[in-house]
This record gives sequence, structure tokens and C-alpha cells, in this order.
Amino acid sequence: MSTYDVVILADLRFPGGTSTAILEEIRASAAAGYRTALIPFKGPVLRYPHPVHPELAAAVDQGLADFVDPLSDIHCGLILVHHPQLITHAPMAPLRVRAEQRLVVVHHPPFDGDGQPFYDHRVIAATTAEVLGGETEWAPVGPAVRRQFLRVADGPVLTPEDWFNILNPDPWSTRRTSFADPQRCVIGRHSRPDPLKWPATRDAVLEVYPDDPRFAVRVLGGGPFLDELVGRPLPAGWEVSPFAYGVAPAFLRNVDFYLYYHHPRWVEAFGRVILEAMAAGCVVVLPPGFEALFGEGACYAEPAEAAALALALHGDPDASQARSLAGAAVARERFGPGCHQARLRERLGAPCRRLVRGAALADRGWGRRGPRRVLLMTSNGIGLGHLTRMLAIARRLPPDVEPVFATMSQAIRLVRREGFMVEHLSFHDHSRVDISRWNRFLAQELAELLNFYCPQVLVFDGNMPHQGLLDALHRHPGMIPIWMRRAMWRQGSGTEAIGRESAFEAVLEPGELAAVVDRGPTTLSVARTRFLAPVRLCNPAEAETRAAARAALDLPAEGTCVLVQLGSGNNFDYRAAWHRLQTVAKDHSGVTLVAVRSPIAEQPLPVGPEVRQPSVYPIARYLNAFDLAVSAAGYNMFHELVLGRVPTLFVPNEHPMMDDQGARARWAVRRGMALHAHAGDPYGLGRRFAELLVPENRATLARAMSILGPVNGADQAAGIITEMAYMLRADRPET
Repeated sequence: MSTYDVVILADLRFPGGTSTAILEEIRASAAAGYRTALIPFKGPVLRYPHPVHPELAAAVDQGLADFVDPLSDIHCGLILVHHPQLITHAPMAPLRVRAEQRLVVVHHPPFDGDGQPFYDHRVIAATTAEVLGGETEWAPVGPAVRRQFLRVADGPVLTPEDWFNILNPDPWSTRRTSFADPQRCVIGRHSRPDPLKWPATRDAVLEVYPDDPRFAVRVLGGGPFLDELVGRPLPAGWEVSPFAYGVAPAFLRNVDFYLYYHHPRWVEAFGRVILEAMAAGCVVVLPPGFEALFGEGACYAEPAEAAALALALHGDPDASQARSLAGAAVARERFGPGCHQARLRERLGAPCRRLVRGAALADRGWGRRGPRRVLLMTSNGIGLGHLTRMLAIARRLPPDVEPVFATMSQAIRLVRREGFMVEHLSFHDHSRVDISRWNRFLAQELAELLNFYCPQVLVFDGNMPHQGLLDALHRHPGMIPIWMRRAMWRQGSGTEAIGRESAFEAVLEPGELAAVVDRGPTTLSVARTRFLAPVRLCNPAEAETRAAARAALDLPAEGTCVLVQLGSGNNFDYRAAWHRLQTVAKDHSGVTLVAVRSPIAEQPLPVGPEVRQPSVYPIARYLNAFDLAVSAAGYNMFHELVLGRVPTLFVPNEHPMMDDQGARARWAVRRGMALHAHAGDPYGLGRRFAELLVPENRATLARAMSILGPVNGADQAAGIITEMAYMLRADRPET
């Protein structure tokens, strides 16, 4: 059993104030020597696959806290449930945490400004007590939340004091000796791009943030909603930037007066952005309802008076400086790290065991964690793209996450050769049964696999989520399903497939170099999508040297070697292209054509005996053997060749069922990174091939490709899958 001072139960994917509050508490706890564990929950509030907050992940990597397996046995002095809606439903596996004290930190009020409920606190209180093993106190983050609970007859047990958000003021603190603009009153605000964070109407917005030459209005957190609310063009004195992590301190240094007014339906539980502005030395002007929380740290005015108050203070620098210093002092004394350390000492006394900074780094911030299993399912593609992407991810999963393959590909032996467990699923084209019956069989087969292997995550790589797959997913609601879906679908295609996206918790899209020319339907369906870098099977460090690669493939040590990779040929006729390539090669001395035969090709390649045909997989490891390539423009090979800086003539597979390989190839041509020809134009293909046989032309293409970075999306995908495998699901009602 692991022992911690504090265990934090939270959905660590929140992009805003809840995650930032947790981050500050972790830092303050670590500074005082308290050991903190984070148990990642998948709660019901966030509908789409947000990542773990990057600063929380960084804090764990720095050794300030541990991620902890939700299924492990833990003892702690205090467990904090950050956000009241986190345990709306019981988790799908029992929590094994024994805590001396239990608190729900209430970051969200139970009702909106119109009195409509956000959540049923009675149900949540009962569920939380059941999950945590005893009655749990509720700790409002501010007076606004406390007032609402005090008005209900059957409210939860509240802590005597509010559990304020805290902030280390040092990164925010600014020495202010003059105004940002002596001639104009610079007012500003920052928040997530949410219309509820703003006044309700255009007139109400301009009342607080005037369209007036005496004012400069600076906004961090704009977006289309603001254009709709205020109208285009925005007032001439406004400077609007989109919301972004990490830029708020610099933004606030250029704001003198911070005015924060929001929609009447919105109840601000705390107001972290206000605290940040106070710490940065801005003069803060707020609605009177905030006075109970921020006291002498701010000025208070009704909306119609706020801008006039700021303008008057701008005309009195001494008064403005006094208000600035008062706000900074309140931020430090009432809401600084010492506030959190004091409440931990009051509840826990001294730390149970002094934190050793950086002790968690050896295992990337994880405390002890048990094994997990992931089912990687691929459809039967014309080539090896689906299977290769899953192999790329499987090779990068950590040792305690075991991949099991379920594939319809005929290249199943490649998975066995890599040492992974694999099951074969029959594809309907090969089983010779009608599609409805095949889907019933598929659902039964998958149900057997899921019941036997009990994976926490299923990742499907394929263009069409089969009905049998959807039926199996429906029967296993505790598992997290992910769709690995490459881009560049043809226009007008995929409507039925895209309609099945809702069956998955997340869509992972392998990075597409040619994304700017993508006109397919996936570009319009991105709510669930996590975008990756291009996925590659091999990292650059795994590549063989030129000499070693040529020796391994039994190629001449000297001369020009050409990789010809035109796919399996199962659905597209490349015979004319092959004939032309061989004819041109014979006219150039020292040229060797090398065709790596696809493991799933149904017919032999239409080539003469002079064409070398080594049997090797993955060819990506041996790309340094080649001076140039002639290739189809499927996702995997296109990105391996371009990112591997191999000068290439792309000859797209133009079958209607394939992705838009032509657009991908044309993108590379327009950027000077490749040449392009059609398989149906052997004469044009021959001319382009002859151009590529000139070393100077190849050098030009290689220089253009040298600007591309080496990041591999397979590493990102493995991290996301691992993150989800260790996330305890509490986002669905019990059935």
C-alpha cells in the first residue's frame, strides 16, 4: 500500500481554472514537503478528448506529485475531490483509497444566475460518500458558492472556511512605475472564449469596455463569439488576441485597469483571472458581488460606472498606485501558497514522509501502477498502412501497457514477427458471406476477444467502423474506444463512416503534411479529434547507414539505387508504369531498380529479372540505401519518404476507394519537395523519372525537405492511449 499526505481525485483534462488550481496546490504542497498523488478520473463534464493539462503533466515530470494507478491501494491523510460533478456517477471500478479526511472542493456553484440547477448535489453527495467510504465535507471555493448552498434546506456538510484558489504571485508580479499609455486609459480582461464570461448584449459590453478614444481595450480570449456579440468590425480601440496558455502574465503587464464583468446567468465561483490581475499589479474593478471575496484588493462599481471609475483613477496616478499595491498585497497574503500550506498543516500536521524532489522522474511521474491491456484492431487495407500505424504505436507503449492485435490483414505474420500477441479476424470479402451476417459474426468474435483479454482501451485503425465493431463496443461500455483515422479522404466520400464517429471517445488523426489541401469530410468533423504529428514506424536513429542498408538488401555498394514502391497492385494497374520505369532505367548506366514486394500482393510484380526484389519489412529502416524513389502516395510511404528526405517521384494510386493521393503528391510538388506523374501517362512518367536521375535535381528536392521536423506522432499516440488506459471512468450512469 502506498502512503501519501494528499490524494487528489480529478479530471486532469480541464483546460481552465480547476486544473490551474490543482497545479498551484501541488506546487505549494511540494514546497512544504507534502507528498501528493493524482488519480486521473474521466468525469462527465468534458465530452471530448481533451489532453491532460500540459502544466499538470509537467509538474509530475518535475517530481512534484505522482500519477497513481486508480486501482491501487492507497492510504492518505486527506483526499480532495476537485470539482463537485466528478463523482456524479460511481466509477466503473472500485476505488481503493483509505483516507482520514475527505473533501469535495466545489469549483462550480449548484445553480446558475437564473436559479436553474447545474447538478444534483444530493445525488452527488450520496455517491461520493459511497465511493470514498464515508461522509465527505464540501469546501466552497468562495462566498458565491457558499451562499447558494446555505439557501438550500438539504445542502451538504460545508467546511467552516472556504477553500480559496491559491496563486504564487511571483511569476505575475510587475513593478509599475507608469501607465502603459499615459494618454489613454488602458483597460483589459482575459478569460476562456466563452460568451457567458461576458456581459449579455452588445450595449452591455460597450458600457464596460467603451468604444471611446479615451480608452484602449485589450482582450485575451477573443473568438467568433465575440464577433457575434459585439459585431464586426470590432471597435477601433480594441486589441483582441485568442486565448492561449502561458501568455497571461505578459498580457497583464500591458493592462493598467482590469475590468471583469460577465453574463447575468453566469455565477463566478471564484474568479481566478481576477486574482491573476491583482497579482500582476493591475487596478481591478469588479461588480459589488465580489467584495466579500477580494475585499480591499479591488474597487467595486456597477457596470455603468466601471469605465468612469477607471478613467478617474487614470487621472490620479497616486491613487492608482495605491490601489495597485493593495491588490498585489491581498493576492500574496490571502491567496498565496502559504494559505494552502497553512490549511494542510491544520488538517494533517507535519508531512507523513518528506517529499524527495525528482524521485518520481525515473518512471515518468508514476507511482506503482498495475498492468493494462490495449486492443489494437485494424481493418483489411489494400496496403499495409493500417497495420503499420498500429505497429508504430505498439512499439512505443510502455512496458506495463500490453498491446494485443486483432487484425483483418493478411500480413498477420508481421505482427507475430515483432513479438506481439495477435488474433486474426476474417474480412467479409474473404469469408464469402453477406455483409449483415458477417457483421454479426464480427460482433461475436470481438465480444469473445474483449471478454478474454479485458482491454482498457480499443484502438481501431480503418476507414469504416464496421457495424459489428459498433455492436461490440455497445456491449462493453467500460472500455475506452478510439478511432485512428487518417485524413485526406476524397471529397464526397465517407458520409456513413463519419456518422459513426460518435461511437468513439476520441479520434486520433495522424499528422498530414498536406493538410492544407485536404478537402475531405474529416476536416468538418473535428470535435473529438486529437491531432498528431505524422506517424512513422521507425525513428531516424533506427535507420541503417547507407553502406549497412545496401549490404542488408544485397545491393551494389556503388551506383544509383531506386526504390520502387507502388503498393500491392491489388486494386490499381501499375503495369504501364513499371514498363516505362524499366525502359528508362536501361538507358542510364549504373541504375538499379529495387522493388520491395508487398506481403499481401495477389499477383507477381510485372518486372524483369534485372529488378531486385528483396523481401524486407519495414523498408523505412533501409531508406538510406536509396538515392531516389518512385512510389504511390499513400499516407505511410509518403511521409516516410518526405520526412526521410528521399527525392521521390510520386505516382498516386487513383482508385476511387483510396485516399486523395493526387492532392498529397501535388502538395509536395508545389513546395519543391517531390515530382509527380500519373500512372496512365507513361510518357510523362518517363520524363519525370529521367529528371530525378540527375543528381543536381535530387539535391534540390532534398534541400526543400530538410526544413521538416523529426517529431513522430506514434510517440504522441502511445502517450494518449496510455493516459486513457490509466483513467478511471466515471462519466456514465450505472446500467
